[in-house]
Amino acid sequence: MMLAIEVEYLMGVAFAARTSDGGPDWPPQPDRLFSALVASWGARGQSPLERRALEWLEGRPAPRIQCGAAYERALVEVYVPPNDSRNLGAVPQFRKNRQPRRFPASLPHAPLVRFLWAEAPEAAVLDALDALARDTSYLGHSASLVRCRAVMVDAPSGETRAPRRCAYPGRLAELERCFNADKRPPEGAVPPAAPAAAPQAGNGAASVFGSDWIVFAATGGREPDPVAAAVAAKLLIKAVQKGYGEHRAPAWVSGHSPDGAPLTSPHLAAVPLLDAGWRWSQGRLMGMALVLPRGLELASRRARDPMAPSVAPGDAAALADEEDLFRALGRIRVADRPGVTLRLHAPDVGLDWEMRHEPSPAKASLRPERYARPSHLWGSVTPIALDRHPKADGDLGAIIRDACARIGLPEPVEVVPGKHSAFTGTAPARARAGAPDWTRWRQPGALKGRPLTHAVIRFAEAVAGPVMLGAGRFAGLGLCLPLDHGDRS
Repeated sequence: MMLAIEVEYLMGVAFAARTSDGGPDWPPQPDRLFSALVASWGARGQSPLERRALEWLEGRPAPRIQCGAAYERALVEVYVPPNDSRNLGAVPQFRKNRQPRRFPASLPHAPLVRFLWAEAPEAAVLDALDALARDTSYLGHSASLVRCRAVMVDAPSGETRAPRRCAYPGRLAELERCFNADKRPPEGAVPPAAPAAAPQAGNGAASVFGSDWIVFAATGGREPDPVAAAVAAKLLIKAVQKGYGEHRAPAWVSGHSPDGAPLTSPHLAAVPLLDAGWRWSQGRLMGMALVLPRGLELASRRARDPMAPSVAPGDAAALADEEDLFRALGRIRVADRPGVTLRLHAPDVGLDWEMRHEPSPAKASLRPERYARPSHLWGSVTPIALDRHPKADGDLGAIIRDACARIGLPEPVEVVPGKHSAFTGTAPARARAGAPDWTRWRQPGALKGRPLTHAVIRFAEAVAGPVMLGAGRFAGLGLCLPLDHGDRS
């Protein structure tokens, strides 16, 4: 059995900032938890028994952290209302020296975090720690309301993380001295480097598509209608190919073998990034992204690992392929427009779109992790172009199951096809009868005439995205989002 202190974020948001760069601090660090327990101890009257429990805890080796992934909430500037309403000069719009404030926040996919210590405490220490934890109402900013408890648990079956900052012997006394001197305490200690826990079996399958997307945000020009997303995706791939100049773009970029036949193995894809799935989504096309094959992405990552004793030839080749791709993007960069990385120009479809490369997108709709996190339940954002025409008896479910297998996913336990997406801000797969042509999804090239459908897909276990299905998966059709309400604006 192990000691676990559980922290559940009751509002689903963790307000806490890293000291180093001001970004959100996720996962919460053991040093932050220890400071919160010390604050509870002080508020409860500084019991000698509880002090002994805190001293026992600070003397333990650094705990492991069990938590899910999280992404940063978009930051906005705010002004804290003044306490003295009689002082007009304190009102932000009338104050000459007003300063904007930001509150970094993380949106965890699961609100529960566990801090795990391998050593079990005696019963009295456990009871004291549990009492302190239950009296801890927030962690980090006071808006981060939490429920905490200390319990004994079995060893975790999933992956855990090493902490960045932790308490150490003498930390309680140090916090007391800083409090009495009205000084901000220093950060906790950096624990000794330890090998990361290996992922456990059963963490779920993953698709053949990578999650480190090359994201481009819309900056101006005439952006395409969302139903023309596949046209824009094809144009983006063609623009990348031009960046290779007189050297022919490799097959994994063009999607075609040297003889011109379509490539059957995973290759570069382009996807639309829509304002979809939020409460007030309007379906606007916010940008585009290039998606590398997962195999190439992982091999390139291994080749860049500074701790690797050697680099396999295949990994070195993957790294060279990735570097060539970025060089090609550099060659098509718009030179005379500051802040513009590339331009998609197609007068025949009324497209003249400017975009900027965003290595770390601030807007939630542009973040690849929206599409990559594991989930049991997925829904299409852009309609799936079926790999074949359905039979008269209607075998749409079977076609979509085959599409899942084609990208390395297990067979779904349930498939619900339909005309409409489960997400707000998305266009139906088929326009209503008599609707003008511009309301219909554009299907360029070999995709023309293929049946389209939206779908909700449920798997027996969580699978990691990106999930991109059907014949148009390399051109932005069949793009799916997790449908378990992990996204919050």
